[in-house]
Amino acid sequence: MCTFSFVPTKDGYYAAMNRDERLTRSQALAPSIFRVDDLLAIYPFEKSGGTWIACNQHGLTLSLLNWNLPASQTISKQRSRGTLIPRLIGKSTLDEVARTLGQLTLDGLLPFRLIGILQDHPQIFEWRWDGISLEVLSFPWKPHHWFSSGASDEIAEHIRGEACRVAWLEQGAGSLPWLRTLHSSHGLDAGPFSVCAHRQDAGTVSYSEIVFETNRASFRYVDSSPCRSSARDFTLTIPRVTQALVS
Repeated sequence: MCTFSFVPTKDGYYAAMNRDERLTRSQALAPSIFRVDDLLAIYPFEKSGGTWIACNQHGLTLSLLNWNLPASQTISKQRSRGTLIPRLIGKSTLDEVARTLGQLTLDGLLPFRLIGILQDHPQIFEWRWDGISLEVLSFPWKPHHWFSSGASDEIAEHIRGEACRVAWLEQGAGSLPWLRTLHSSHGLDAGPFSVCAHRQDAGTVSYSEIVFETNRASFRYVDSSPCRSSARDFTLTIPRVTQALVS
């Protein structure tokens, strides 16, 4: 279960993600700065090393959402989907990500949607693995939101999608404070399908926020539900580099 948002800006973009998990799952470790291939990257991670969101200093963000298909119940999980991003986040272009992803063996991974965003690239890519085959979709460089829910992706798309549509009518829509408020929101009820999700056994357990500017990338992390006044947060920053410096 997750909500992921993309908002383009004058000098770069914002990306934000609510991670929704069962409350009995072990808490993930806070983000660190890693060197992957020739680039610095930032991401939070499980004790196993997997992650659901990461960015690198070349302007790339990768985000992983579960894809809760009916057929998922019949697929035998052999490996974690979270291992994908650490293997891809060292790439400098979306073409490199696509090429590497196409070379990986995905058998044994449950269905997923992998979102790829690159600063200065005119399109956003979404790779979808249904447990059998991999397809790619593309979207224009415009605001976009993605949703998943273990209860129902379709219902989450409808309810959270409407909440986002209404939010875009607000004054200040597209700003960083607005994005934070959106990802902390519950609409009329703090339930399993609110953007900041809550139910008895699961809910939003962390909030990740990526800001790309001309010369730097920053990763802000909240280690619990972002609606809680007691939530702790911190930010890591890495310098931006250009293609010429990493080629």
